[in-house]
Amino acid sequence: MKTTNKLLAAVLSAAMVLSMTACNNSSNPSGGGTDNNIGDGTTATTTSASFAEATAPQIDESAETGIIKYLTYENNFETASADMLTLFKERYGGEVEVEATATSLNYAEMLGTKIATGDSPDIIRYEGWVFPHGASFNMFTPLDSYIDLDSDLWSEMKPTAEQYAYNGKHFYVPYLNKTSFALNYNNRVLEENGIPDPIKMVQDGTWTWSAFEELLKQWQNIDPVNHIAYNGVGALAFSYTTGKKIIEVKDGNIYNNLKDADIVRCMQWLEGLRKQGLVGATAEQVANGKVSGYIDPGEAFKDGQLLFLGMEPTWSYPAAKESLDGAGIPNEMKFIPFPRDDASDVYYQATDSFGYLVPAGAPNVKGAIDWITLLRTEQADPENIANERAKMTDDSPSYYPKCANPDCGDTSENADDKGRHMFTVEENELGVDTCPVCGTPRKEKYKAVWTDEQYDMYKDMLDGTKYTLLYDNLYGFSVDFKNLFVDGTDHLLDGLVFGDISYTNEMESIYGVVEGYLQPYRDRMAADARGEEITTTPPAED
Repeated sequence: MKTTNKLLAAVLSAAMVLSMTACNNSSNPSGGGTDNNIGDGTTATTTSASFAEATAPQIDESAETGIIKYLTYENNFETASADMLTLFKERYGGEVEVEATATSLNYAEMLGTKIATGDSPDIIRYEGWVFPHGASFNMFTPLDSYIDLDSDLWSEMKPTAEQYAYNGKHFYVPYLNKTSFALNYNNRVLEENGIPDPIKMVQDGTWTWSAFEELLKQWQNIDPVNHIAYNGVGALAFSYTTGKKIIEVKDGNIYNNLKDADIVRCMQWLEGLRKQGLVGATAEQVANGKVSGYIDPGEAFKDGQLLFLGMEPTWSYPAAKESLDGAGIPNEMKFIPFPRDDASDVYYQATDSFGYLVPAGAPNVKGAIDWITLLRTEQADPENIANERAKMTDDSPSYYPKCANPDCGDTSENADDKGRHMFTVEENELGVDTCPVCGTPRKEKYKAVWTDEQYDMYKDMLDGTKYTLLYDNLYGFSVDFKNLFVDGTDHLLDGLVFGDISYTNEMESIYGVVEGYLQPYRDRMAADARGEEITTTPPAED
């Protein structure tokens, strides 16, 4: 009973702090919660924690899949995953029961409460805080007994899964990789200004820091007053290209690489670009209404003065293309990876991932593994891969589902409640482009069509045989911790690119804070590896 109460206190304490920052977590990880005060690196809560070894219960492979409980803070799961839910029922006889919290603020607290009181859900989705923060409190079930990372189905995901290993255990095995950062550009503008298409340099292996810098200089020399060579995300995207992470959880330890020689070299290079006016908007440009840093991709390329926009490409690329097409601006939108470090022969690529975890104490582990396996099976299916490509590159017209004429007058079973014809599946497959009732031309939807070249680039950036995919663990602690580095021009890794920060000076000023913050996690990790029980307590009050 004593141990149970200690575990309850630990998990609830972690969850309570997590709930303060969970609203910032999304599929794009931005951190989670912590039991530390980020202001001074000291312990902020009284926590008596049992570090019992995380267990993986045996499951009966022949048992029915049954119902799995999914805890989330979204209410669109059934709509977004309708096809998967149908396949889950058809193939496994399984169902998903969704419990959604009212807001994201309640989510992590509810999860912690459920785990600690024996009412765990069977699955939750991956978010930044689960690793290493959640793993350090033994909040999840290790999956090594159920998933063979060397199998044909999972081997492609093994390099990513290994980056989430905690003391040799894999609590999170994603079923897909996602892009994090890329350089968007309008190649039509480059051509008009006599600048070569950098995608060719990517293809021939010469896309390096120095090649990138040369393009920035060419662009600025054309119009020093109005041109901006780079905007978007800050130095973190560049730091990946060294092959080093700012914070790395690996081999039973947590490494702080702020003083690593390659990281320092990268940051000093970026400082030099900033001083030359090659990244971000200048003070004069900002005074004249320009933006330095994040800019809406729908607005970024309209005036033709921005060369590169560093941002997650699967939404920024089509958003920019749609905006330019809608404005009638000639464009050939493209994106490419961030350039390779000249000192390296390897292309490193920032990556994100998606998948599900099984909370500790989940009652239906077998059903949860069936769900995770189904998602990976569908993701890896060659027919689905081909269909995705065909859909993304399909340039045939896309129409709204109903007749555009409000006075259509359809009285058949295919009419909506206002008498407008609803086009049938058969009519859509035949490409019917006028209403069969009133003859009104169908209203066409806009869609951003990917070129084959651009789709190949996107797939290459997720290919672990072409790029070494990295995920920085600085996202896995808390929002406050992450914000020491990113999310503002005055933070360490953004200030280099969009402000006037000296990396050496700023890094030295926060290094001790970072170390103080990480040390309790290192202690927990070591105690967990030894199978020990430890107690953390707050410092004595003054």
